[in-house]
Amino acid sequence: MVQNDVMEYLHSLGQIFDKEIEKTIPRDRKPWEVYGVLWDFLDRGGKRFRPAMAKLSYEAVGGKAADEDAIVVPVGAAIEMFHNFTLIHDDIEDDSEMRRGKPTLHRAYGIPLAINAGDGLFMMVWEALLKAKLPPAKLFEVQHVLSSAFRRVLEGQAIELNWYREKKFDISEELYFRMVEGKTGALISASCEAGALMAGATEEQLDALRNFGMVVGIAFQVQDDVLNLAGSEAKYGKEIGGDISEGKRSLITIHALAHAPPKDKKRLSEILSSRTKDQAQVREAIDICKRTDSIHYAAQTAKSMVETAKGRLMVLPNNAASRRLLQLADFFIYREV
Repeated sequence: MVQNDVMEYLHSLGQIFDKEIEKTIPRDRKPWEVYGVLWDFLDRGGKRFRPAMAKLSYEAVGGKAADEDAIVVPVGAAIEMFHNFTLIHDDIEDDSEMRRGKPTLHRAYGIPLAINAGDGLFMMVWEALLKAKLPPAKLFEVQHVLSSAFRRVLEGQAIELNWYREKKFDISEELYFRMVEGKTGALISASCEAGALMAGATEEQLDALRNFGMVVGIAFQVQDDVLNLAGSEAKYGKEIGGDISEGKRSLITIHALAHAPPKDKKRLSEILSSRTKDQAQVREAIDICKRTDSIHYAAQTAKSMVETAKGRLMVLPNNAASRRLLQLADFFIYREV
């Protein structure tokens, strides 16, 4: 019931942010080769929880409801657009086949159009931010928080891509978490921080929400990797085992490589290096991860991190928004999508 409640809440908020995105990218804007391709992607949905966390952080520290449409919604829309830009390019870099239940953009339209559409969406991020009715000094602060997060996302992705280039498998959990802090945690952390910043939060509140967002962001990524190997494709919206085909160094595969017997370790490394689409080999790799209890280990790690993250919010007022943030944190690790 909690999961259904959260999904309904995110869906209702998502409609608000989607309407704001339409103001920045009208559906009839030409050429279709940019904007039509983008709307194919944006219309597939998504949880929209990053802008939701910005809105909830704003409300949790006492932001004025009357100002939300003018300041929080445009910033939330910009955050969501940036996130979708990264997904388009990540899918190309990983040669993923499915995204949100449909073929990835580069599979549907070719790599050049997909790259170009992603670039266009990144430019639209800044247009959306400029719509926020914030005092110039405050808008600059918000832009600084987001641009720093955007840089960290880029850096995290580069670290991961270089692991593939160098065929690197001796990755410590510490190094893995450092990569995920950038690739996934930074934008979720910035969403919370930006929301609180717009509401005039105290330094203690800003620090709490910034850290909360980072920790739940990392936990979200770990759980996403669990779902990729152990979830339902119909619910998950991406191919199960796709991370194996991409050769992904997740917490699961890092743990498996560290704990598997030599024969299994060698075989798992071979399958990940081959980036095979062969389902028999993908299942073989998943079986190795199961034998080392690595999927369970990752799931338990995500749960532990979320409990830690929830503790960060004890400095916030006890109101509907702060309670909803706690509920969202639980949703991240108990979700099926």
